[in-house]
Amino acid sequence: MGVLRRNLKPRFYPPDNRAATHAVIAAQLAGLDALRLSHAILRALWAEERNSADRATLIAIAGENGMDGARLFAADTTAAVEREFARNSAEAVARGVFGSPTYYFAGVPYWGQDRLDFLDRALAAAGV
Repeated sequence: MGVLRRNLKPRFYPPDNRAATHAVIAAQLAGLDALRLSHAILRALWAEERNSADRATLIAIAGENGMDGARLFAADTTAAVEREFARNSAEAVARGVFGSPTYYFAGVPYWGQDRLDFLDRALAAAGV
């Protein structure tokens, strides 16, 4: 696999990420690989210049990752998805998250795709 290009200023940034967030939550609640879908959506935005706020694009991304995107979007406004979204949002506020992507490792926040090198080094130092 070649080197993945990261764009500091993606074409479709900042996106309205609510549909993508709901799709990932719907995947999680359905027992699908939500982390894989989340990564694919982030890759689409930051490396592939795809519009991660566009429903058709999100359905295609889900399909590319072995998921039924149309089914995920049929579930994205259910009460269960809305409850999980509210719970995740409350947790993010409590932890001081102010942007996406934010990763936590060993209690340390790493915010922004341009900080992933710092996270990589922390993981390597921890032997992860």
